[in-house]
Amino acid sequence: MFKAGISFLIIPIAGAITSIYLLGIIQAEVDIDLVYLCSLSFSELSREFSNPNGVIGICNDYIKPYSLLQNASIISFITSIAILALFRLSSSYCGTDRDKNAFIFPKLIPFTILVIAVQVLIQGLILAYLSYLIPTELLGIYLPVITFLIGGGAAIGFFQVVISLSSFFKKPQQIQKAIVADKENYKKLWDHVESIASNINAKKPDNIILGLEPTFYATSANVKSPFGTFDLKGETLFLSIPLMKLFNEEELNAVIGHELGHFKAKDTNYTIKFAPVYANIGKSIDNLANTSSGATALAKLPAILVLSAMYEAFSTNIASISRDREFEADKVGCEASSKEGLVYSLAKVVTYSQLWHETLFENVNRLNKGRISTNLSNIFRESSLYNIGKRDINEIIEEVLPSIVQHPTDSHPPLADRYKNIDFDVNEITKEKIISQGDSVSNLVDDIDKIEEELTREEHQYQIAIGIAVVPEKAQHDDLADAIYLLAAAMIGADGKLEKDEVRVAEEIGISILPEFDRVEFRIFIDSLKDIPNLDELAETYKNFDDNNKSIIYSYLEAIANADNDFDESEKQMLEKVKKIWSI
Repeated sequence: MFKAGISFLIIPIAGAITSIYLLGIIQAEVDIDLVYLCSLSFSELSREFSNPNGVIGICNDYIKPYSLLQNASIISFITSIAILALFRLSSSYCGTDRDKNAFIFPKLIPFTILVIAVQVLIQGLILAYLSYLIPTELLGIYLPVITFLIGGGAAIGFFQVVISLSSFFKKPQQIQKAIVADKENYKKLWDHVESIASNINAKKPDNIILGLEPTFYATSANVKSPFGTFDLKGETLFLSIPLMKLFNEEELNAVIGHELGHFKAKDTNYTIKFAPVYANIGKSIDNLANTSSGATALAKLPAILVLSAMYEAFSTNIASISRDREFEADKVGCEASSKEGLVYSLAKVVTYSQLWHETLFENVNRLNKGRISTNLSNIFRESSLYNIGKRDINEIIEEVLPSIVQHPTDSHPPLADRYKNIDFDVNEITKEKIISQGDSVSNLVDDIDKIEEELTREEHQYQIAIGIAVVPEKAQHDDLADAIYLLAAAMIGADGKLEKDEVRVAEEIGISILPEFDRVEFRIFIDSLKDIPNLDELAETYKNFDDNNKSIIYSYLEAIANADNDFDESEKQMLEKVKKIWSI
């Protein structure tokens, strides 16, 4: 607030001081009150002076312009103080009362921004006039270009601030890669969500969308597809398919109940009326800061600082309200399901969501090599379970508790506070329940694999469209890598059993001997064990590899066979055949 006050007051103060100084110089040269004389009419001046036109000339050239500068500066100064005080008082009055914030804030913002726009114009013109007066009157220098640039910048700044007003009458827009789950084709899902909404007395969503991102949210913002396939209005519920496959029904009900809890009772008014306007202030500040430079940027600087001060004036209120909203919504989530259901749903969101970017990064690398993944949801889920399965529960808890669940239009308190609010002992959390797969989605959505594949294709298109992935005409192949994938898969399936420990060891060692070991590509071979030739047949195919590579691969296969501490006789015989074929 201090910076905003200084930025909005410095120009009026400079204008007032300059005008008083110049008026004082002229007044000192005569023994009469020129300001008073300039307020008289021509007939009144004629009775006092034989040459009233001379006095009128002095008034028009000096006294009236300087007096106008002085009055404009004083009015601007008072207005600046008033607008800053108004926001400080409004912020204090509203406090953490959601109804007051929802009623006052949306009405106050447009009025205030209009006043700020006028201030930008008036102060810009004051500064432009000062850029003319000070050099000419005090230094005898005329700088018309600077005066023109400042005045023009003020005019442009005024229009840009006025234009920013329009954003406050628009609902925020959320861009989301997803598919729309309409009521006709997704009846079971809609029945389930509406049943939860009825049980907790919450407003039912207008739309449900399904996506790959590991998060859940309900928003009143307009939600639009980056591909133009949908533009949704009203309240929209986003559900993550990969997390729904990890959640059991109890966990899914808890998170849906939590999200719908934001459209329950007193929270609805705040969510729909206040939250979008508050979000728009941040966007307006960014737009004003990034749309120009030079004189225009200088003219808009006070407006940007004042808008930022307005934003910050309510930030403390918002933080407290947001915290309370999450606590209340968590209790609604427990009401819709159970305390444990909410705890593990939140723990899973935090634990798995941080690994989503790794999946996207890996996918970009694969696309750049011409390798097209068919189901990113499965890849994300499997790689996440693999990574989390290696970690200690204490390490997971230490990471989870300070974490904040990300939301596109809101902020959340740390999970430690949210667990404490529902009186849950974090020492009861187990790794087994965090990595357990409940598959709550299969009973609610038909053909879920096809939907995942469709969303995967959209993700590929998006990464290609924004230029971070370029698919070559011909896919890149590495003979050594293909041999390792095939031989390792054949070794794992040699005893007729698919052991997770063997797959895990195969991936870990594979990464150590082959820097570009592709887990996704390897999993494709694992999923097609029945189509892979026997190990001895593959050994014949690759017997021309050099001795060093054959030795490395043989040690690799031997480690896989021993991974489950059960060196099967069939595996021993297979390895003996490989050793003989490769003359090791």
